[in-house]
Amino acid sequence: MTTRSTRTAAALAALLAAGGARAQSLALKPEVALYQDAKESPLKAPEGVACRDDGAVVVADSGNGRLLRLTWKDGVLSAATELKVAQVTAPSDVQLDETGAGFLVLDRKAKRIARVDPAGAFASWLDPKGATRGSVVPVGFAVAPGGAVVVLDAAGSAVLVLDPDGAVRRQLPLPRDGAVFTAVAVAANGTVYVVDAIAARIWSAPKDATAFKPFTESLKGYMNFPAHLVTTARGVVAVDQNGSGLVVVGQDGSYLGRQLGMGWSAGSVYYPGQICVTGGGDVFVADRGNNRIQVFSAAR
Repeated sequence: MTTRSTRTAAALAALLAAGGARAQSLALKPEVALYQDAKESPLKAPEGVACRDDGAVVVADSGNGRLLRLTWKDGVLSAATELKVAQVTAPSDVQLDETGAGFLVLDRKAKRIARVDPAGAFASWLDPKGATRGSVVPVGFAVAPGGAVVVLDAAGSAVLVLDPDGAVRRQLPLPRDGAVFTAVAVAANGTVYVVDAIAARIWSAPKDATAFKPFTESLKGYMNFPAHLVTTARGVVAVDQNGSGLVVVGQDGSYLGRQLGMGWSAGSVYYPGQICVTGGGDVFVADRGNNRIQVFSAAR
């Protein structure tokens, strides 16, 4: 258990609200890091982390083929408890249900999304029903306000919007211009975002759109291989996996700044995976290459 130091600045939302010069003047301040569970078993290449405003946190400890649950309250990160979910052997992305009804986890080996109940037990597979292109291979997903699940389908080259029971409500084709899409995110207003890792470009589709349009220009000058996305009230944050950092983009698609950097000391990351941001502005990063989860706040 570790106590976080006093914050020295506003949350990440303030960074996203800033213009380019001001965004560059802010930095994410490392607060705590999780290296092991309650039994002192070390984390190994964690790819996923999900957090909720009530303090719930779930980690996909991918290298160990397990899930961990802990809490974050008043700057204190509790000891992590292992969840034994026999059906999920290769966990990667995780998403918490905002209603408290458990969480979802992508198993990369099974190529399926599992539902885990609040007690930490396997509940069911979330298998899409009604996709027009046959079998679905999810490579990423996000949970939208209201409980819809937005799935990035590699097999069908599309994004599927599912109701909580898995029925396809909406299907958005992905652009076919040599792009490799690696992540999907959904904003509070229903806008869906995807990122092309090859061109380092983010695309978007508003709530009622039938196709994606470019949201940014190519950001190759700022990121190498974006592999995850998260939205906030002020914009989008992309995880630059190979460049070991975060890239902040405003609501208009403009580049606002880059945070973090490659390394092993506190505050640096090495091949980061999924991130999540709480309403209070705490930023959790699955620091895969460093075998840890880091928590940050925004500092001047």
